Amino acid sequence: MTCFGDLGVLLGLSILWSRVEASWRRKRQKRLDLLQDLARRVLGRELVSGGGPESYENTVAESVLRAVRQYQDQRPRSERCAPPTFGECCAVTPGLSAVRSLSSSAGGLLSPMLQHAGLVKDEVDVDPEDLLCEDVRCWLSSTSRGELERHLGFYRQVLMRPEVFAEDPRFFHLLVFLCERLEELLGRLSVTSRDCATQLAKVISIGKELLDGLLPVLLLSICDLLDGPTPLLSIETLLSSIETPIDGFAKLWDLDCGRILYELLRSQHFRDFWELRSDRGDRGQTKLLDLWLELRHSWVDALDEGEDLALGSGIHQLFRSKSSREVQQQYLDLYKQLDNLIKFLSMVAHYRRLANIAGDAAMYHLRSTLHHLLQEIEIAVANTLALVSRIMEEVRRTVMNITSGNAKGATGRTLTWLGRLQMIDELSVARSATSLLEAIQELRFLSSDSRLPELRKSCQQSLQQICEITASVEFRSRCAEVPPTALLAPDVFVGDDVESPKEDQKLEIFEDGDASLQVAEVAGARIGPPAHMEAAAAQPLEALRQPLPPSEASRSTPPSELQGKECQQDEQDRFYELFFAAVLPLLGDGTSISIEQATSLLQKGGLSEQQQQEAFESVGAEQDLESEELRRVLERMARVQDGDQASGAGAPRRIPWIHGLLWDGRRLRIGEGFYAP
Repeated sequence: MTCFGDLGVLLGLSILWSRVEASWRRKRQKRLDLLQDLARRVLGRELVSGGGPESYENTVAESVLRAVRQYQDQRPRSERCAPPTFGECCAVTPGLSAVRSLSSSAGGLLSPMLQHAGLVKDEVDVDPEDLLCEDVRCWLSSTSRGELERHLGFYRQVLMRPEVFAEDPRFFHLLVFLCERLEELLGRLSVTSRDCATQLAKVISIGKELLDGLLPVLLLSICDLLDGPTPLLSIETLLSSIETPIDGFAKLWDLDCGRILYELLRSQHFRDFWELRSDRGDRGQTKLLDLWLELRHSWVDALDEGEDLALGSGIHQLFRSKSSREVQQQYLDLYKQLDNLIKFLSMVAHYRRLANIAGDAAMYHLRSTLHHLLQEIEIAVANTLALVSRIMEEVRRTVMNITSGNAKGATGRTLTWLGRLQMIDELSVARSATSLLEAIQELRFLSSDSRLPELRKSCQQSLQQICEITASVEFRSRCAEVPPTALLAPDVFVGDDVESPKEDQKLEIFEDGDASLQVAEVAGARIGPPAHMEAAAAQPLEALRQPLPPSEASRSTPPSELQGKECQQDEQDRFYELFFAAVLPLLGDGTSISIEQATSLLQKGGLSEQQQQEAFESVGAEQDLESEELRRVLERMARVQDGDQASGAGAPRRIPWIHGLLWDGRRLRIGEGFYAP
């Protein structure tokens, strides 16, 4: 009986301990499941452990391996104590040997009971961090560009989920290091003349990050769409909940706000942008815009009749009244702007595929349409950020009323809403938007006129190297057949001193007088529009030697008086709204800029040091300038440029002229000269 008494005590202790560990095990398993699900979606496989070489010839891969080893060696292991196994109990407890023999002879009848009690563990403990590190060592020897891009995207997706995987900050530092090294390795594998393809991929990647960051604003800002505990808010989770119900999203798709979100996620351009397979054929339809118009009118009609919005709208009870009419319309307009932004970003994916095939030369040839697309993306981003700012301003005002006691007693759902607001990260959204604008500016430069000499030189060097190798005796001695005569001689490029072009060697065509790096005819094979090739063949070489068209910066240079466009007050308001939305995130924190940055703007407007000082003194600026103060400074600069040296009263007749900024009355374009010192 003693042995059975000891056994009962041990079983009781083990059961008690298993309850202590139960929550930890469930949490760890949930993190593992999420990590593997993310891997299946991004990588097309599950993460594996074990294997992999101990060293690599590639220096980048070797540095990654050292970082992974260092993290695994220094990673603090869990201090939790595991319950004793049944074998350990038998070794330290008298009389349990007989029970152990009994369990063996009972055909395993006791084993499941002991496993359930925690004395025998039937699984190997694997933490998500260890699994990811072991998987890195398995695939790191691969030098495939596609493999590197998929893993880089996977690690970025993990970084975007700090609420799940950020328990150990050193693990996130390792992921950041991995992303930096993989980007370096991808840069080495990329062809130098295809920088536009890399930059286009960067625009797409940052656009996805921006959209992921805006999800909490769509779901939590002024809405009451979620049930129970807050699920993980990501595009992948929402897409999964459409096919399979997920806790927290049970009522989402039946509400007005959920319906318009559904149309956004199911639109063809979103699926193109997110690289999702689709069997739908409604590319030309605009269901989201139809629903946007329907909800806009139905909500306005309900408020005009003196009623609050219905529960089925999905709007939180704090924002259903007539006093919140403006923020309700701004919330709907946010979906419209996001739909525009996603549509434009989906077009970038098509340009990226073309850039991967034809390189920077193709992007230069398509620069006019590409730059127009980039301009539309910038406008959509500016409008989106402006709407998010207004919505969150109303949310902050409501929170202040609740916390200060000016509102009625907060209900349980109101307290839940207040807690979920912590998931909205406006700073992260602003950073993503700034990164996207910077990537667009870099892409615009890479496809601008100023890159034509570099592209021509790169092409000339490559062709010259091909010709030299093909003509060498060492190369010809290795060939089974005599190679053809090299036709791509480097002296056919515009600007070289040759008397006349040889037949079938014309590599330069022109469109409306603009130089365009394009192979027109090689050994009789026509590549490109026939009209262009016939026009190029008909012109003598001297006629083709035309100077390059002026760069964008030089075209934007204004007359000597440095005056901006004369316009009415409503046009000036639109100019400043777009100016602040586009420039403040680049030069400041999104809401203000420093005196130094403001001084740089005044210098770009041609103001002297005395005029700059007078402009700042007129608004009493000493440190940072808010948007309203900056507008008064810029209005004073416009008056000075217009010849009014006095302080002036009322609004000026013109908007300010700033080097590198182009305003056509509807759109604000940031040229290369804006970033020049």
